[in-house]
Amino acid sequence: MMITHASHLDNAELTAELSRLAHCEREATAALIVHLAEFDARRLFEGAGYSSLFKYCMAVLRLSEDAVYNRIKAARAARRYPVIVEGLESGALSPTTVRLLAPRLTPENHQELLAAASGKG
Repeated sequence: MMITHASHLDNAELTAELSRLAHCEREATAALIVHLAEFDARRLFEGAGYSSLFKYCMAVLRLSEDAVYNRIKAARAARRYPVIVEGLESGALSPTTVRLLAPRLTPENHQELLAAASGKG
């Protein structure tokens, strides 16, 4: 992907492009988390020579420690509660929010807590 300069865009174009890019980032993050959850469930990081998913993500995916930690926690929570993926795609939830909520989510309360965290509860 080639990064282009934004200085040539007029105000309306810049605003539209910024919105489009934010939408793409949310979709990509949600997709990454879904795939990370499956990769984790299959423990494919072991076959690649890594002792943990965290180490794999740092070395191979080249994500920051913070990004890895948030996305692994979000991926594991999303396997238990798939509705999380919708919140990530829409921007109602962030990986950080999901990581913070994950230890408190139960089958009984996850809908209520996720709705409250997304501002819909």
